[in-house]
Amino acid sequence: MSQITVANILSLGVGLLVLAYVMYCLINQKFWNRRVNGWGERDEHPKIFMLNIVIGTLIVIWTILRALLL
Repeated sequence: MSQITVANILSLGVGLLVLAYVMYCLINQKFWNRRVNGWGERDEHPKIFMLNIVIGTLIVIWTILRALLL
């Protein structure tokens, strides 16, 4: 069982923020496009959209599991 530390709380916080971003992207079918400094549509760049979802989900899993297991 892991102990509650500041690092664990921060890790959970980061994981929850990334989860919120991924959920926003899935619900609205948009993602933050750095090239135009604005929101891009899924239809305009489907591969980048899916890459954001997959990488974001992996980050969420990694940060939350790391905080809970270490």
